[in-house]
Amino acid sequence: MRSIVLVFSLVACAVLAPRSAGAAAQPDTAQAHRYYRQGLAFYGEGRYVEALRQFQNATFFDPEGSEIRFAQGLCLLKLDEPEKARTQFERTLVAAPDHARAHYNLGLALIELADTTGARRHLLRASALAPNTAGLHRALARIAETGGDVKGAVAEMRLEQTASPDSAKTHAELGRLLALSGQPDSALAAFDRALALDPRLLDARIAQARAYESLGRPSDAAQAWSAAAAIDTTRADLWSAVGVELFRAGKPAEAAPVFERAMRLDPKDAKSAFNLGVALEGLQQGDDALVAYREANARDSTYADPWLNAGALLARMGRKVEARSAFERYLALAPDSPRAEEIRRALSALTPSGSKKKKSG
Repeated sequence: MRSIVLVFSLVACAVLAPRSAGAAAQPDTAQAHRYYRQGLAFYGEGRYVEALRQFQNATFFDPEGSEIRFAQGLCLLKLDEPEKARTQFERTLVAAPDHARAHYNLGLALIELADTTGARRHLLRASALAPNTAGLHRALARIAETGGDVKGAVAEMRLEQTASPDSAKTHAELGRLLALSGQPDSALAAFDRALALDPRLLDARIAQARAYESLGRPSDAAQAWSAAAAIDTTRADLWSAVGVELFRAGKPAEAAPVFERAMRLDPKDAKSAFNLGVALEGLQQGDDALVAYREANARDSTYADPWLNAGALLARMGRKVEARSAFERYLALAPDSPRAEEIRRALSALTPSGSKKKKSG
């Protein structure tokens, strides 16, 4: 289940007020409360299966206890059981129609069940009962985005920003939506706020780098990718992105060792080997570039681009036989490439005239 926000925290409160004397089937609130408190302890430790079991025991002694039903719903949301969670939140609202937290979390469950109309209704009811509740407008933003209303999603996230001014994830999500709506400069401001609150927020670093890319600022993008790679040093794709932006910034000497690092992290990473070859060509290291292109094809035998670059490089180096072989391998892998006709002409130019058969007279 895609996480939206943390559900409302459970509180250690009375499960149900004692009923009047003479009421039929009076629940055993003392027993219920004992199991409820045990459930709270497990929930606080993140042990949601054990917590759910205790809340279910509590329900046996107090079937109509709204807080017990609500607690079961929270556990079921955590356990990716939105349909069952929905049932418990609906039971909560039968006993307590103005339970703001139940309306809110029922809205979250309904989002997971693709009932955006119902989700929006309950989220708006929660907002009326408990204005400026953290997470509410983020959930409404998700509904808007799902419906294709990115502008509306941005508006909801700005409201969420007011409700949760110190939430790094809120600022990061606003930044993502601003970038999606074609406002990269505003997105960068939101990412800056998010990262000031939490410098190790990896998704925000990645989104920040992409925003710089969209603005044609490769040096800034390289710095952002480097910061992302510093958070998770094991990801080859992050280091590869650093290298690409360094190369775009006109720094092939800095890009080359970064591509080598990405290659070491992922032995199957053929793209970084290819990019290393491109960087080495930029450094006028043709023989080393050819080695990198061969490594790219060794890592992925279906990868056509290294053969294309190798062929062009070999042709410039006057190694025509090898160039023809490389171009032929490229065409075998990408016969319908937009450059295929161009490469066929290059092959024709590289073919020695003496190898063509003469027509009989």
